[in-house]
Amino acid sequence: MLNEDKEQEIVSRAQQTPESFALLYDHYFPKIYNFIYHKVHNTQLAEDLVSETFYKALANIEKFRWRERSFACWLYTIARNQVVDTFRKTKPVLLDESWAESIASPGNDPEEKVIRDTVKDELLLTIRTLSRDQQDALLLRFQEGLKIKEIAQVMNKNEGAVKALLFRGLKNMRKKMEGENPHNEDGEG
Repeated sequence: MLNEDKEQEIVSRAQQTPESFALLYDHYFPKIYNFIYHKVHNTQLAEDLVSETFYKALANIEKFRWRERSFACWLYTIARNQVVDTFRKTKPVLLDESWAESIASPGNDPEEKVIRDTVKDELLLTIRTLSRDQQDALLLRFQEGLKIKEIAQVMNKNEGAVKALLFRGLKNMRKKMEGENPHNEDGEG
């Protein structure tokens, strides 16, 4: 785990010598891949988008400024924009069964595995019914562990809007999981 001082030092070096970017790549690759994969649900597309994200980050590293946002926020913003651009251009294939293989099972009990897989499937399907902004806010908060302020920077929204997206997203998920038919409260579908 990189602390902020160490990360600032590595970013500064990468701005001078691109070879230093490898440390940032190694640290953030799994996080960015995980974020993108849960947006597109397709291994090949996720790999392509992660490659583009890091290519753009490296190509623009000299433009990055700490006073505006953290490096993680900047990188997640690039990743999110890559996904949005892809959805704008094409309708990507959203199902890829390899996601189930990538999640490690803690136990060997077949009954527990079936229950876990069923709940996981329900959660993924339910998340995919939310607005794109609600999906992003929930994934960045609960999967990636970003703070509200960081999510606001990534999504280019104020903190209050992010809190509302999280609240509405969780509320809509709960209603859907309980079998109700909620209307989408933020006007997106």
